[in-house]
Amino acid sequence: MKVSIKTPARLHLGLIDMNGDLGRMFGGLGVGIDHPNVILTAETASEFSVTGQEVELTRNLAERFFSKYQIQPKVHINVTHMIPSHVGLGSGTQLAMAVAFALTKIFKIKTSIPELALAMGRSKRTSVGTLIFQKGGFVVDGGKNLKTNAFPPLIYRHPFPKEWRFVITVPNQNKGLSNSEETNTFDKLTKMPSCDVAKICRLTMLKLLPALSEQDIQSFGEALTQIQILTGNHFAQAQGGTYCSPISSKCIDFMKEIGVYGVGQSSWGPALYAVVKQEQAKPTLKKIKKYLEKSVGGEAFIARANNNGAKVKVIED
Repeated sequence: MKVSIKTPARLHLGLIDMNGDLGRMFGGLGVGIDHPNVILTAETASEFSVTGQEVELTRNLAERFFSKYQIQPKVHINVTHMIPSHVGLGSGTQLAMAVAFALTKIFKIKTSIPELALAMGRSKRTSVGTLIFQKGGFVVDGGKNLKTNAFPPLIYRHPFPKEWRFVITVPNQNKGLSNSEETNTFDKLTKMPSCDVAKICRLTMLKLLPALSEQDIQSFGEALTQIQILTGNHFAQAQGGTYCSPISSKCIDFMKEIGVYGVGQSSWGPALYAVVKQEQAKPTLKKIKKYLEKSVGGEAFIARANNNGAKVKVIED
């Protein structure tokens, strides 16, 4: 048997509740995008082997799966494409879920996506990345239950408008936090004031989501930018400002100046994004690339939404 998987990437658009006094924490907002991608194949073999990109990480993920499900590993995994790691585009979750889901097919293991995510050590705070792997689109999860530590439930999903685009910018600077460094940072954060949580909830429920349903890009962008500022201000105690660096702040200001509808930082960055209409995307990209060339350098690209989740192909022997 051979299984091929191509995942979306994800933009993390903010956290709803960093207070937790209602018994839940976090609650994520996110959207799937069509590239970059994790692309891999897994096929039955005489012994276990891994080739391609991120060999050590892929091997560790597979061995975690084998240990959890008590599998004798006889499979070859080849990773041909990877999402850049630690830049805010969700590479860790997409690779982990792609490896695990491919192995469930190879070894005919019946389990749910939420169960698989928890088994692979994902969804520790939000389930946004896992939900985007599964379904794509724009998603909101209901936060982590502090008593049960269960998989954060999906409470909203909507296809992202096909006429809208993201212009994604990754300026040359340090990569974002991950793994133990990220966990330690979360542990040190103070509680978000309940009044700020209330503002984020109100912006989400009464502006962001209705604007998405009505395809009102102006209101969507305004709400998203405000949510990002509230979230970023809370994380300033860890990253030194509303965004992950002065470089990012200046880049965000530039994107606002050239007339995009909404801006933000995905996760810990350094990936930044601007929301634009389809016809704006190429002119906006050109201006951002010129800005990067004159300042810090980096890359920028246009992405459209992925509204379907990972693409899976199974070839039986």
